[in-house]
Amino acid sequence: MDNTNKFSGKADVYQQARSSYAPEMLTFIAKTWQIGEGSLVADIGSGTGILTRQLLGLGAQVYAVEPNADMRAKAEELLGGDPNFVSVNGTAEQTNLPDHNFHLITAAAAFHWFDAVRFKRECERILMPGAPVLLAWNDARLSAEVNRGRERIFRKYCPNFRGFSGGKDENHAIKRAFFDGALRETRFPNPVTYDRQTFINRALSASYSLIETDARFQDYLTELGALFDQYAVDGKIVIPQDSVAFFRG
Repeated sequence: MDNTNKFSGKADVYQQARSSYAPEMLTFIAKTWQIGEGSLVADIGSGTGILTRQLLGLGAQVYAVEPNADMRAKAEELLGGDPNFVSVNGTAEQTNLPDHNFHLITAAAAFHWFDAVRFKRECERILMPGAPVLLAWNDARLSAEVNRGRERIFRKYCPNFRGFSGGKDENHAIKRAFFDGALRETRFPNPVTYDRQTFINRALSASYSLIETDARFQDYLTELGALFDQYAVDGKIVIPQDSVAFFRG
């Protein structure tokens, strides 16, 4: 299935409402794999460049590979002034990057869109021997009532909703196979605070979200707004989540 256009028209709301990753995760990357100045990183399915920006902050040169033109253009607008940022029109399965050149591959909130077998072959082609792959998501904590409320709304209105983090439970076996059974998972607390509109925009940024032309769109917005009002304090709501990293271990 071609997933290239799933986020067409969503670049602005995606960039505005999606949170960055926990700073501790970036520290972990830098220390575990010595990623910093002089490192070459391929960020695959890089979207608007949320993780790309943080990797650039480590001093690495980052090749941001993104097939969707809208998302790629937004990343270029935001990050194009950084000499270590390289925008690439490519897919996970055909990155258009050189052989055996990279110290690290990352894929943030993206692996669930990939053909895992073909992506693995492409990783083996472009990575330096023995270099790592890191898969990351910001994962909502379902122990929190507000997140269970969000989940109820998405299951009620969004037929393509498979769970948070790209249907992480469905994809766990695929991730394990990708790492040949040697799967490690590390979590870093990363709560995010939203005002009312950004909370709603976070929902609208999802590939599975209803859009304005859907018959139940206004009811969907009403329930999202009511959920915000139920849990907000002084016009803000805190969404408990973790940045979760998967890698070979």
